[in-house]
Amino acid sequence: MWTKLEEVFEEMGLPYSRQGSYEDNEELPESFFTFWNADTPEGGFYDDKAHQAVWVWYIYFYTRDPSLIYSKLEDFITMAKEKGFIPQGKPKDIASGEVNYSGRYVQMKYIEHYSTGGNENE
Repeated sequence: MWTKLEEVFEEMGLPYSRQGSYEDNEELPESFFTFWNADTPEGGFYDDKAHQAVWVWYIYFYTRDPSLIYSKLEDFITMAKEKGFIPQGKPKDIASGEVNYSGRYVQMKYIEHYSTGGNENE
């Protein structure tokens, strides 16, 4: 499942890493994404076996360029939806922890069906 998310990041062409992976004094990229796998419950127990996993991802976008703060995360959402991800609401502002950076995040869901290897949108 990670590979589908990674494909979206690669298509965006900006740096990406796990949330919290930058060191305190590390120089940050001009604009970048981070991610966090918040939950992955299993479901579909109609025969006492799990038949799917629901991957829940938090996707964060940070930038020094205020003109990108809305558009880049929307571009990410559009590309992710094409790969079967489902936004869980609209993006929200988030504190960046850095004076010169703005941040936004969105929660995304992906349903992995074990029987077909696909998702509910295929």
